[in-house]
Amino acid sequence: MKANRWESFLTSWKFFSLLVVLQFILMPVATKDFRFEVAGDIVFYTLQHAFIMDMYSYSFYFQVVMILALIAVVVWKGKFSRVFTAIAGCFYLLYAVIQNMAVTEQHGFSMVTVNVAMIGFVALVWLWAAWKGNNEFSFDNVTWKTGWTIPVALFCLWWPMSLKTALPDFQLHYLYDGGSALAFCPMTPVFLTLLVLSKRGVNRVVLRVTAMVGVIIGCYNMGNFASETGFYVGLYHLPLLGMSIYALLSSRQKRQNPECV
Repeated sequence: MKANRWESFLTSWKFFSLLVVLQFILMPVATKDFRFEVAGDIVFYTLQHAFIMDMYSYSFYFQVVMILALIAVVVWKGKFSRVFTAIAGCFYLLYAVIQNMAVTEQHGFSMVTVNVAMIGFVALVWLWAAWKGNNEFSFDNVTWKTGWTIPVALFCLWWPMSLKTALPDFQLHYLYDGGSALAFCPMTPVFLTLLVLSKRGVNRVVLRVTAMVGVIIGCYNMGNFASETGFYVGLYHLPLLGMSIYALLSSRQKRQNPECV
């Protein structure tokens, strides 16, 4: 009963409201020159100098691992579901660390605490589902209503954008060395697509918690439209926001008719 109540809370709008409230409570962390009045600047500075900036030279290896895992779960479905769920959980742990922590001369060690908490919790949910073995990718929900998510997922996996100029660049090599597997924003629509296409067999907590965090981070990224240089960055993040909203709304449970037994 306690487990059911906990899972019900995690899939409810109350939990989403809690995530929103955390945006105003969890302050960033910095070991040097931390002041409350510049907390926003510390967030942006940390994101711009995060560990991921030094990892793009290794992106090929992460990209290959993710592509092979995606192929395996599509081919073997339920037989590989538990392994793939664990892999996704590990990648979310990676995103929580490398995208939201930095070590610089200006701020020492700094961390975007709220992002680490949210993405870290997504990782724990995926790892919990892998341990329980109750997240099965059966792809029994592939219909004309859901099929549009597949090209969106492929686009996000490809992520055809130059890291140097932040402009569209449609060279095919970005599919295997572009670094999309290293980041929360391009990979979350991919994971959500797999969950949506297998909605009847996947863990609803995994689906909704991932979508909730995707909505919040997706909304933040819409701020890129406010600057001329960030227009395409905002445009490329629309799949994150759109897929997260779609997954969240499509995973709502219908109210049962009280007259039904």
